Amino acid sequence: MFDLRWPRLSLLLAPAAVAAVAGCGGSASQASPGQAGASSAVAQAGDVAQAGKAGYGALRLRSALLTKINGIAPAMPAEFGSYSALPEVQATRQSMRGVAVTPSKCAQASVGGFNSPALGTSPAAVVTFRVGRNGVSEVLVAPSHSAALAALTEQVPAGCERYRASLDGKSFTYTVRESWISGIGDQARMLNVHAGGYQQVNVWSVVYRGDGFVGAVTVVGPDATQAAVRQLGGQAYADAVRSLS
Repeated sequence: MFDLRWPRLSLLLAPAAVAAVAGCGGSASQASPGQAGASSAVAQAGDVAQAGKAGYGALRLRSALLTKINGIAPAMPAEFGSYSALPEVQATRQSMRGVAVTPSKCAQASVGGFNSPALGTSPAAVVTFRVGRNGVSEVLVAPSHSAALAALTEQVPAGCERYRASLDGKSFTYTVRESWISGIGDQARMLNVHAGGYQQVNVWSVVYRGDGFVGAVTVVGPDATQAAVRQLGGQAYADAVRSLS
């Protein structure tokens, strides 16, 4: 059954979250008022200091996120603050517990640079949408220059183009494909993760690097396509540049 916890999956592409989508049912996750308030308070308290280090603060990044997709508003208020403190980031990491990946080196195969510890204290903002049967997310982060490069250069390990993940006694086979693309930001990479036998577990993501920030747009669901995520990635990057310039 399709797990409606798609925002958790669409942020980081964690193999555990993918397994959860394929293997169990659930109800749509919503950030609680307490979570949203805590995230906002952290962002407001640290925004000026963070902006001094990275160029853009979390509040500024939030204003640069997409506000609608095909006329559809976000499924919940955008989260912003330090990257590692975002409720969606913490929830995704939590969902990875208890998952056994074979080969073990492939545990982070579909996460890429957005799982880098170097992003931990960086200002960040994320927003999620539900468009038809698909979940869509956008994340913007303003890390140091080295961390920004890592978000693009950390590629899928050799031999991890196909791997297995087990969760709650069920096993799933995944295929991962990545490629460099042009026309979005200073550098951009596309990633596709698909669970064999589960049409709904089809994930397309574009990760890009701009001037002082990195971003990712992800579409997950049975109707996710390469063309759709590329178009959204281009739109998100253009909107971010206009807002942050």
